[in-house]
Amino acid sequence: MSNSDTRAIDFDAVRLAARTHAPDRFYAALFAPREAREDLIALAAFTGEIERISRLVSEAALGEIRVAWWRDAFLSRGESGQSGNPVLDAFAEVIRRRELSLGAIEDYLAAHADALYGEAPADDAALAKSTRIIDGTPFEFAASILGVTLDEPLTGAASQASGFARIGLELPYALMRHRALLPLARSPNPFGPDEPQDWRPQTAWLVSEGRKALAEARRQLKGKPKAATTALLPLALVEPYFRALQNPRHEPARDILEIAPIARLWRIARAHWSGRV
Repeated sequence: MSNSDTRAIDFDAVRLAARTHAPDRFYAALFAPREAREDLIALAAFTGEIERISRLVSEAALGEIRVAWWRDAFLSRGESGQSGNPVLDAFAEVIRRRELSLGAIEDYLAAHADALYGEAPADDAALAKSTRIIDGTPFEFAASILGVTLDEPLTGAASQASGFARIGLELPYALMRHRALLPLARSPNPFGPDEPQDWRPQTAWLVSEGRKALAEARRQLKGKPKAATTALLPLALVEPYFRALQNPRHEPARDILEIAPIARLWRIARAHWSGRV
C-alpha cells in the first residue's frame, strides 16, 4: 500500500488480525516481494475474520448476519470512504487497486454463510465445489496480487488439499455446533442416536484424499513461475496438519490442533527457499 493509503488505516491492527486469525497466510505473506507483502497481509486478515465467524457464533443466523455485514460493506463502500474497521478498509483498498473480483468475494462469503447452517454436502462433488470456493478463492486472490494466474488444475488440487486439512481442524467446532462437514455417505447420521464416537475413519479419509490432492498440486506447480509457489505457500502447513490429525493420541472430535509459531514459520520459510510446498 502507498503511504497515502496506510495513513488512514491502522495497519498494525490489520497485521495483528492476520497473525492471530490466519497465521499460515500471514507468515506466507512475509516471504512475498515487498510490493505485495502488505496486500497479502490484508488478504490474510480478511479471510481470518471470515473463517473465525463459525467458531464465534452459536446460531447460524447470527453468523449469517456477520457475513452479510462484510458483504454489504464491500458492495456499498465508497471509493474514499472509511468504515472504521481496519481490516475491511485495508482489504477494500486492495480490492480497488488490484481490481479483485467482487463477484468472487460474494461467492466466497455466500459459501461461508451456507456452511453455517451445517447441512451436509450432497456428495464428494459438492464437497469439492465448496473447498474450491472457500479455500481456492484466497489462493486466486494471492496469485492476482502477485501478478500471476493459477490454472484450474492447480487451483483445484491446492484448494482440496487445503480444504481437507481445514475440515480436519474444524471438526471439533463443527460437531459442537451440529454442523456436518462431510457428505452423509462419509459420516452417516453424524448427530443421530447412533452418532459415531470414533471419527478416525473419517479423518483417515480426509488425510488420504488430501495427500493425493497435495501431491497433484506439487506436480502442477513444476515449471510454474516462483510467484505461483509464493501464492500457495500456506500449503506448506498441510502435511504437518495431516500428520497431527493421524497421531494415535489425537481425538478428532475433541482435540484442537495447534502448531507453534516458530514451526509454522520454519515450514513456510523452507518451502519458500526450496520452491516446494
